[in-house]
Amino acid sequence: MRNSTYLHRLPLWLGYSGLLPMSAFLAGLWFWPQLTHQLVFMAMLYVGTIFSFLGGIQWGFAVNNETLTATPEANVLRFVVGVTPALITFVALVIPSIYGGMLLVSGLWLLLVFEWQRRTSTSLPDWYLPLRINLTILLSGSLAAVFWFGGL
Repeated sequence: MRNSTYLHRLPLWLGYSGLLPMSAFLAGLWFWPQLTHQLVFMAMLYVGTIFSFLGGIQWGFAVNNETLTATPEANVLRFVVGVTPALITFVALVIPSIYGGMLLVSGLWLLLVFEWQRRTSTSLPDWYLPLRINLTILLSGSLAAVFWFGGL
């Protein structure tokens, strides 16, 4: 029982601790305003990394579903959605920051909607979607705060 509880708490700890870099970027904007552009870029890069990771999770779902069912065609959309966050992140980092930030925040929310719509067709742990919702709110809010305090 102890192992099970520990394994359920670990994703929560890792997920929420993943917000610490965003706190550091916000603090950096406060203490070193001359580094605004670099800190905004690093915050976008960090959010993009998480967004790309979430896309990789879609691949994991699709591969798992493919091993359980005989029709891989049903997973084509998940495979496509799985690579899309990395491509969106690349675009977000090469266009003007304000548009890139909006693109990343929109992507996080659209991916959450995609996962929510498929929650019944995917075997998800009970903690997954609540964690995703909370982290999407906090991560997109943190990126918005970086832009707000960065004056962009």
